[in-house]
Amino acid sequence: MPSRHDKATGRNPSYEDLLAAVQYLLDEQTRLTQRLTFAERTARELHDQAQYANNLARSAQNFVILAQEQKKSAKKSNAGIPSTWIGGSWLAPSEAVLAPAEKAWQEGNAQKALNIVGPLFQRHDMTVSEDVHMNLFTSAILRASGDLAQSAKYAEDALVIAKEADSYMLASKAEFHRGLCYLKQNRFAQAQWCLVLASHLEGHQDQIEANRVFAEERRLNLGPSDPGRKFDLTYI
Repeated sequence: MPSRHDKATGRNPSYEDLLAAVQYLLDEQTRLTQRLTFAERTARELHDQAQYANNLARSAQNFVILAQEQKKSAKKSNAGIPSTWIGGSWLAPSEAVLAPAEKAWQEGNAQKALNIVGPLFQRHDMTVSEDVHMNLFTSAILRASGDLAQSAKYAEDALVIAKEADSYMLASKAEFHRGLCYLKQNRFAQAQWCLVLASHLEGHQDQIEANRVFAEERRLNLGPSDPGRKFDLTYI
């Protein structure tokens, strides 16, 4: 931008001054656009939370029944996740292309499942749904195996793909798996937030709600300064 000295002396701005001014304006436009996008996205997600709150009352009875069943059969480490899930992390079937890998995992061979799904990442004929589920399936295996960092990465990749395709359903499923990753990492505030964003995923509301309540209870039991108690919305 032209300096105050330029204005005071009446010196005409140079080409470099004008170029710098244009670049400044372009950068400012980019920053404002990013802030607007963030605000719009936040508004949509707050609206989703309001809808979610309305659904809680209607699902309360189902949740009580689910919680009673889980208390009898589910392990604490898999809180809220039905025992029928493969490895406590994945509900088959999903995409036909993943059926062989799902079968291998169901038979107890997680490494074979990863070996089967690995080459799929090199294919260029996958649909958006197949691509998202492929990432989430890999995330689920790694999460069950204890590789939480890589598990979170694949869940993040799935969310990016879903959002780029404007698929709310697939994005909700990715948020669900992100929430499960955060639960395993004891990042209960983040887990709770992700599960709120996933709350409208059809066919999974009971599992999502059970995990959300579990995350909320664990978060409230943490000390005020514990990192797992604090929300961090910078990933939005």
